[in-house]
Amino acid sequence: MTKKLILLRHGNTGFSGQYIGSKDVPLSANGCRQIASLQPILENQQIDYILSSPMLRCRESAEILFSDRHVYYDDDLREIDFGRWEGLIFQEIATNDPDLVNKWAAWNPDFCFPEGECIDHFIKRVHRAGSRIKESSNENIILIAHGGVIRALLCYLLNLKPEKYLLFQVEKGRYTTLELFSEGAVLTGFNLG
Repeated sequence: MTKKLILLRHGNTGFSGQYIGSKDVPLSANGCRQIASLQPILENQQIDYILSSPMLRCRESAEILFSDRHVYYDDDLREIDFGRWEGLIFQEIATNDPDLVNKWAAWNPDFCFPEGECIDHFIKRVHRAGSRIKESSNENIILIAHGGVIRALLCYLLNLKPEKYLLFQVEKGRYTTLELFSEGAVLTGFNLG
């Protein structure tokens, strides 16, 4: 059985360039408009199951698009917790913690963001969510989540190593489509909208 999956990244939050993971921020006015502009496109899609991160920016995206539908919230779809790097731009992080930035760049799954989440934990919980999607009896699924989550899911579903996540520049307010088969997945569209 072929399953169709839409991965939608929430709209803009107004924190461009900053690392926002566990910080529960709303959509900006622009982000609300971004998501609303997808409504005519997505209402023509057959969608059996709506799944979302429980974080505010994703909940608001889901409410804009599917106010009359039931949305299932999954804690495993939360963005990674950047710990004390939350809200900072890369230059601030690199200046304050150059050794940690080098360890992060070396891609060690045991790396933990200072006072935040370990990469291995994040990957495992995203893979749990991906496994539930693969096993779901629903044929047409939309998932509303975050850039890091979508990158990790793409690697998992396309059978790529997790460290390949930087191959995908997932844009806010855009969606990606896949077809899922028992043997794997096919990427059918990227950053659409």
